[in-house]
Amino acid sequence: MRKFLVPAVLSVCLAGAASAAAGAEIHGTFTENGKPVPKGLPVKLACGDAGAASATTDEYGAYSVKTATPGDCTLSLDYKNAAPLKVVVYEKPSRYDFEVKTDSGKVTLARK
Repeated sequence: MRKFLVPAVLSVCLAGAASAAAGAEIHGTFTENGKPVPKGLPVKLACGDAGAASATTDEYGAYSVKTATPGDCTLSLDYKNAAPLKVVVYEKPSRYDFEVKTDSGKVTLARK
């Protein structure tokens, strides 16, 4: 019985470690007035001690950012001084689509 129990426990532990090492990912799109934001805009994801990860938007306003640690993070888009937004990053990939909104001269990101 012991011969089978140790390898089983070891494989579960290794699978968990590999999953944690892989990190977490968020992806989605940024639009403004129903149209994609410009290509090449910097997107930054800051997650506590994990540091910051970054990406850029493509021609469809799409982005994909990976981080080492899931949890509470701040997402920012370097576009028209848009205010950063709090997001939760989970262990499995999550989709976050945003609309860039301007109200009284203040630019914000809103979830769709």
